[in-house]
Amino acid sequence: MLRAHLERDNADRYDLLQIQSLEELRCLNLSKVCNVILLDMRATREHSLAIIRYVSKLQVNVALIALCHNHEQLQHYKDVIQHLDDYILAEHLVDGELPIRITHAIRRRHKEQALLQEKARLQSLLDAIPDAIFFKDRNSRFTKVNRRMETIYGQCYESIIGKTDFDLFAKEHAQEAFNDEQEILRTGEPLIGKLEKETFEDGHFNWVNTTKVALRDEQQSIIGTMGISRDITELKKAQDTLAQERSMLKTIIEHALAGIFVKDLAGHYLVVNRRHAKYLGAQSEVEVIGKTLYDFFEQQEAKRISSMDAQIMASEHGIENMVDYRQRTDGTELWLLTNKVPLRDDSGHCIGLVGISLDITQQKLAERKLKTTIQTLEATKLQLIEAEKLKTVGRLAAGVAHEVKNPLSVVSLGAEYLEHQIDGPEEMLQIIRDMRAAVQKANQVIFELLDYSSPHKIDMEPANINEIILRVLGLMRHNFNEACIKVQEVLSDEIEPVRLDASKMEQVFINLFLNAISVMQKGGELTIRTNSMQVKSAGSNVSSAMTELFRIGDRVVVIEVLDTGQGLNKDALSKAFEPFYSTKATNEGTGLGLSVTRSIIEMHHGMITLQNRKEKPGACVRIVLPAATDND
Repeated sequence: MLRAHLERDNADRYDLLQIQSLEELRCLNLSKVCNVILLDMRATREHSLAIIRYVSKLQVNVALIALCHNHEQLQHYKDVIQHLDDYILAEHLVDGELPIRITHAIRRRHKEQALLQEKARLQSLLDAIPDAIFFKDRNSRFTKVNRRMETIYGQCYESIIGKTDFDLFAKEHAQEAFNDEQEILRTGEPLIGKLEKETFEDGHFNWVNTTKVALRDEQQSIIGTMGISRDITELKKAQDTLAQERSMLKTIIEHALAGIFVKDLAGHYLVVNRRHAKYLGAQSEVEVIGKTLYDFFEQQEAKRISSMDAQIMASEHGIENMVDYRQRTDGTELWLLTNKVPLRDDSGHCIGLVGISLDITQQKLAERKLKTTIQTLEATKLQLIEAEKLKTVGRLAAGVAHEVKNPLSVVSLGAEYLEHQIDGPEEMLQIIRDMRAAVQKANQVIFELLDYSSPHKIDMEPANINEIILRVLGLMRHNFNEACIKVQEVLSDEIEPVRLDASKMEQVFINLFLNAISVMQKGGELTIRTNSMQVKSAGSNVSSAMTELFRIGDRVVVIEVLDTGQGLNKDALSKAFEPFYSTKATNEGTGLGLSVTRSIIEMHHGMITLQNRKEKPGACVRIVLPAATDND
């Protein structure tokens, strides 16, 4: 009958292959040899059921159409009818119906097979995604979940379907999730990337990043929600730990007793605490971020520090315990003990600089005060020793004056009388003149001893040192001419005034000029130079006289007296200012000239040094005196 209907209605469209048994059907590759199976269920029921179950289990892309006598017979197969693509009632089959029913069944089977494949791919995708995916109805009941969600929450698929968040989580989270979903149902607006804390009844919790959107049907009506949640508990813990460490680091930086800063390769401040901002003269950290040292220091000072920072970053070697001196714009001193190290990225490349600076200004001032105290004690000690020496010399001088001066006066008067009374011979007159000269020399020694040992009183007033030098040079012009010495004056026109005792300072230059004349017996050149300057460094020796007397920033006046003699040996340089030491012959000096000179300079709170010239033979006496200030 089927062959007759097919040949009559559409002989060229379908080929008919007749199979008699299930065993014969099993031998065929159905998806390759046929598009549809027409099962004649008018035969035995068991045979028909076996074929239906076999074809259904294969899930091949082949349509299955059942042929029954009538509806009554079809009712006997109601338990497997869902596996059929169509059925035909032989009693009601009309001409031309069979090919149409076959064509529709084949199309329906292809569509269903495509849907099954699409469903399988979707399910495979859902199960492969490492995030929890879920679908809910309008009452927020789960209608579908993926395998990952079953794993995360430790429940099987069947135990989750039909439940709500209230069945899985504590009310705290469940209520918030329910409210979010109801809002989506109301507005249709998605919820993107919300950080949620999923709290469970036993107290433990997970952190998830959740996105939820509206679920719509074919008519675009909202029928529920669907969402995806990624477990970020470990990430959140890491973020919280990082935030705690960052907060702890910020607290340490803000309350550290030292200034802390971070710079980039160009020297811009990236991080700075309040204490370091104060070092820079800023009121807050905000005023410093993004700026460089050139915004806070003079060009020369900023360049010095920036060059040091650039060298550290280039060499990638830090420095430790560097004592750095700076002068603030208000003139006050700032001493810092600084450590600096390169800042490296994860690859080990230098990307900046990290530094920490401790303010040690008070320690330095205390150290200076202690040094001053020690120096004062040392000076007092030396003064006491010197005073004792002077006291001894004074007693000696007084004794000499009493015991020697009067007899010398008698000898001097006698020699003068004899010189006027005797006319000859010339040899006798020369002996008398030598006696008078010797007595005069003895008197000079006595006067110098008395001057050195007597108490000194000075009356200091601001004066121009150049004027005093010129006045002494004028008084001694005859001495220089007689000794064939050329005097070169290099006196600064911008010399600053000095508080001094004019008469004492004249004595200083007279002594120095006389000494210079004595060492240039064959003539020479005497150069006197003056200039004003500011003390910019403490020198290489922190215990030097320069460091003891003057501070960085002080204004001083410098006088240099240079001769072209033979200079002095090492022993003479070390003893030159000692009392009674002289390089002259015994009858040419007392050795008190430079000692008196140094005493006068020290009374003026200055310093005097003697050293050989470097560029040519000769000696250089250098005097440094404090310039007069407005308070003076």
